[in-house]
Amino acid sequence: MKSNHLLFSLILLSCCSLSGKPQKLSFNGQLSAFHLSKIESPWQMANSLRYIPELKFTTPISKGWKFDAEASANADARLNYIYGDTVTGSFKLKPYRIWGRFSSERFELRAGLQKINFGSATMLRPLMWFDHMDPRDPLQLTDGVYGILGRYFFQNNANIWLWGILPGKTAKGWEMLVSDRNMPEFGGRLQLPAGKGEIALSGHFRKIGIDQTSSVLPITIESPVPEYRIGIDGKWDIGPGIWFEGTYTYSSLPIKDLTHLRMLTAGVDYTFELGNGLTAMGEQFFYLSGPEMFKSAKTLTFTASSITYPLNLTHSVSAMIFYNWTQQDWYRFINWRMSFSNISLYLMAFWNPDQFDLYQNTGNSNLMGGKGIQLMFVWNH
Repeated sequence: MKSNHLLFSLILLSCCSLSGKPQKLSFNGQLSAFHLSKIESPWQMANSLRYIPELKFTTPISKGWKFDAEASANADARLNYIYGDTVTGSFKLKPYRIWGRFSSERFELRAGLQKINFGSATMLRPLMWFDHMDPRDPLQLTDGVYGILGRYFFQNNANIWLWGILPGKTAKGWEMLVSDRNMPEFGGRLQLPAGKGEIALSGHFRKIGIDQTSSVLPITIESPVPEYRIGIDGKWDIGPGIWFEGTYTYSSLPIKDLTHLRMLTAGVDYTFELGNGLTAMGEQFFYLSGPEMFKSAKTLTFTASSITYPLNLTHSVSAMIFYNWTQQDWYRFINWRMSFSNISLYLMAFWNPDQFDLYQNTGNSNLMGGKGIQLMFVWNH
């Protein structure tokens, strides 16, 4: 929390120092509530009330340059019940975003608690390095990371990213083990135009921390372990949209089968001229790990597909289906959305395996295990 307070103080100082310029201050917020019931024995329910207040500030500082900042919090109250068991509740209040940014038409430098995400894939994302976004979540909520991100955009639409991240207390993205708290992480990304689309190369370095065990990995880390990641992705519009996204991760963990980790996704989408427009999307995902670069000890293969159809300006329906070829499991999800100005209502149903092999760090995987329905109310102001 000390780093949060320090950053917020720096933002306030910057705002005060620029008080001679025209300034804009805005306050927004999002209130959401959901009820989830599992239609199986024993019957279970989960209820949540969440509020995310957001304060934004912006001011010009010189010709072509401006300073802006954002501060928001995540307040989440939950009440859970399993039939025949006791009622449990929880309340969490934590920072959601706290950052300040200097930017021009082609450059930005942003520091603080922020979301850093990139890549071409949508549902099955090998480049989910720093976020926990679940494609089934209508709100697309995810915790941020503390860091500095610099980006420069060239005239030909090429762009370069450089970042440094302070390690947190929890794992990010696909990580199973937490980073070393004494060693900052860093990386970068180069994105280039390529015909009717773009292609990008990304890299990241961190050290896995000591004195930790994982519920997924039966090991104890006794000394910091370097980890190197490289990713490549591309996307093109050739009528249908096509894309790919692949990553390779190397680390010298005690379990040799996890030394070399490879993930690859290929996808396509197309909007058919049926009624109001039916958008269909499909992705194929491969996960391979092993003791050698081209020798796999563990494999995981998923196929994902989704369709979205707007019934009218207010109502739309969408569905997602995932198939785990390794475990021969189906994941099914359907969503009916109703939008009224700044209010949205969602009626969702799911039918999944009890244990998820995907999105284990999102916080929603346990809730959406088995069969059930979920109602959600969202108000943006």
